Amino acid sequence: MTKTTGRVIINTANQLTKNFGNFAKKYGLTGTQMEIIDFLASNEKEIYFQYDLEREFNIQRSTATVLLQRMEKKGLIERQRYPGDARQKVITLKPKAQKLVQECQKFLVAEENALHQRFSATEIDTLKRILAFYMEE
Repeated sequence: MTKTTGRVIINTANQLTKNFGNFAKKYGLTGTQMEIIDFLASNEKEIYFQYDLEREFNIQRSTATVLLQRMEKKGLIERQRYPGDARQKVITLKPKAQKLVQECQKFLVAEENALHQRFSATEIDTLKRILAFYMEE
């Protein structure tokens, strides 16, 4: 039986999650926590809020809340009230997570480089367009 495109994408996502998780486990992290550390360290914005993570990782508010609570408990992040709006909390990396940034980024860059070594820029762009189609639903 031929696998549907959706099943191939799900299987691929599961394998990526395993790969990221196996690497992150060495540092007492999950793959998602590693990705969040990398995202917060990117400094694309001066201030990050929970909704930034919800949008970036396409997760629900409740999922983000639990994830951040666990990261806070591990001493990886800190959430502080935003002076401009007491309902919002600013998320920052604590020193424990900052020490892991370089390792996380090296792993993620190596994964990206492996993809670019095997596939052309055109093929990668096509893959991103295909995946974006499923994200629009």
